[in-house]
Amino acid sequence: MKKIVLNIYGFLHSLKYPSILISSVKSMFNDEIFDNKTHIKMAADWLLYMQNSDGGYSRKFGFISGRDNSYIETTGYIIPTLLKLKEEKYISSALKAGEWLLDMQNDNGSFNEIDTNKPFVFDTGQILFGLNSLYRYTREDRYKQAIEKVALWLITVQNDDGSWEKFAYNNQKHTYYSRVASALYEAGEIVENEEFKERALKNIKWVLSNQLPNGFFKYSSFVDGVDAYLHTIVYVLEGLLDIYDRTQDKDILEAVLKNTAVLKDRGDDRDLILCSQYNENFECTNSERCITGLAQWTGVALRLYKITKDEAYLKSASSTLYYLKAKQLKTSIMKGGFSASSPFWGRYGGFEFVNWSNKFFIDSMILYDALDIDRVKEQEFFVSNAFNVSNQIVTDNISEMDKKYIASIKKYIMDENQTVLDVGCGKGVMISELQKVYQKTKFVGIDPVYENQQIKKGSIYNIIGKYDAIMTFEVLQHTVIDEALSSIYNSLKPGGILIIGDRNPLSLLGVLKPFYEISGRWMYPFDSPFREKWYNIIQWEYLLKTNGFKIKDICYLDDEGSKVPKMNRYYFIVGERV
Repeated sequence: MKKIVLNIYGFLHSLKYPSILISSVKSMFNDEIFDNKTHIKMAADWLLYMQNSDGGYSRKFGFISGRDNSYIETTGYIIPTLLKLKEEKYISSALKAGEWLLDMQNDNGSFNEIDTNKPFVFDTGQILFGLNSLYRYTREDRYKQAIEKVALWLITVQNDDGSWEKFAYNNQKHTYYSRVASALYEAGEIVENEEFKERALKNIKWVLSNQLPNGFFKYSSFVDGVDAYLHTIVYVLEGLLDIYDRTQDKDILEAVLKNTAVLKDRGDDRDLILCSQYNENFECTNSERCITGLAQWTGVALRLYKITKDEAYLKSASSTLYYLKAKQLKTSIMKGGFSASSPFWGRYGGFEFVNWSNKFFIDSMILYDALDIDRVKEQEFFVSNAFNVSNQIVTDNISEMDKKYIASIKKYIMDENQTVLDVGCGKGVMISELQKVYQKTKFVGIDPVYENQQIKKGSIYNIIGKYDAIMTFEVLQHTVIDEALSSIYNSLKPGGILIIGDRNPLSLLGVLKPFYEISGRWMYPFDSPFREKWYNIIQWEYLLKTNGFKIKDICYLDDEGSKVPKMNRYYFIVGERV
């Protein structure tokens, strides 16, 4: 009941900002994605927009509260992100923020939390990231002195077991304070103080001692007894990985991999994207999306891909960033920002746009952009994953509709020495049936998910070889259509034919499809960055002609005996390469 009241309250306040509200709603169903550098620039420019006159970055923009005060904690770790961009306006912004941080430091070296105005370990540790990077960038002694003061205060208030409890959130120990240890270790390198490094490692040892047999870290939530948000779960991993990068301690890496092996698999479940909260059994207890946590997860996954060369980490990072780029607001004064949750009224930061989502998104995107993975590859990763987890879609059985496709094919494929490719062939049931009928024809298949003797794993966007005919059944709806048709055209011999079986948007199912998608009853999640695209006959004619094909046949296939042709769910389309 409380949540319903808060949501109504939030929606009423959101009406004060109609352009932001419209942009937020659009982001839930948006599949508009740009090149990586554009997304990075949008995110960084939003941070500059959120920088207050004192130099700090506003904690958030809320539908209810509007623009907030400068947030000391995240201003600290936004600084190294902006310095990485190596552009004058971002560097100037970071330096201005640094001046503000120096003014805000307490005499004992600590920094205060924004709401209580009392010294706070976590906030102080995150500010240390900014001070460390500012010293490395400027080499100014005043930053070095501030770093030493911070580190001295942190070790003074540290528990004997390496944890922090006093001046911690709710006066409780948290394993995500590994992020504090990470900054403290780097401070020890900068000021050449071994005790700082030893105290950091003491915390990491305590963190590792609290890993459960299943890989989950205890005390990784904001409040004991409350399921952890993805945000704090990944905080733990970030701190551990930072220390691993500096020490190459294999025990730390093993602990990270033990945890992320489960998270990686959780990202392959029905929803494709990691959910907002998990309990200690890694069970999803809040199926919303914590946008900050997702941005952090991609950074961790990309770092682990670099270390392990495990493609699963790359695919998870790519699919998640594909999702995040779709969710980034494209219009209004919040352009470049992210709602804290998806949907934007979710539990984590409901009706708010928090600055730390942008920080972690930029960090991950910088790593990702260096890998030079294009938009269609991202889309293919996402779609392949959807097929991987939707076992009922691709089966070993031939359907009644498949039989109708086969019957329609007969007048276009002669039983002679030719090679026919089935693109997106699934487990190859069509190939097997056709091979029985056409003894002299060689049938082969490619699929991004499945493979066997006749089927190779492959991409519709990068088809190898030349073929007399290419077939694709209920596949093009899952592609970036122009790139897919272009690849098919280039892989056909002159005069070769393209045979398409696909769905009709004007059918009853086509009309109901958007409602199935929004309600989560389709193969893609309700807030998917990609949705199946069904084309009508006019659109098919245009797509084929503009991609170099002469149309030989377009007809409806009656799958259920409908007496109204346009209500039939399927098309049979044949094009010839000109």
